[in-house]
Amino acid sequence: MQKIELFQQTIDAWLTKDVKKLLTVLSENIIYTECYGAQYQGKAEIEKWFCQWNNPVENKVKSWTVDKYYVDKYYVDNETTLFTWTFRCFYEGKEGILDGISLVKFSGNKICEIQEFEQKYEKFRPFLK
Repeated sequence: MQKIELFQQTIDAWLTKDVKKLLTVLSENIIYTECYGAQYQGKAEIEKWFCQWNNPVENKVKSWTVDKYYVDKYYVDNETTLFTWTFRCFYEGKEGILDGISLVKFSGNKICEIQEFEQKYEKFRPFLK
């Protein structure tokens, strides 16, 4: 499986609420850091976070679109890749949308680390007249 397919499987798992699909692409000692600072270490913590996030059933990742143009160009090295994306969700009664980037590290055919960074979805140009 190629690196983009591994990362896409993590996204698909969130879209379908399939924790088993998520866990199959992660290394045992995965470190996942969300953009606001929460960090999960190991598959057990990832599973607990995933299940808590998806309960109640109303919580939902509505879409998570990777900008594939960048995926092929932004390799840091053979084991580290950057993915840019737009994330839309419904969480705790609120709609959310943000742009972001994930720095993803691989070990063999597994993801061993994900670091997320957030950018506001709404853009503005303060000097445009």
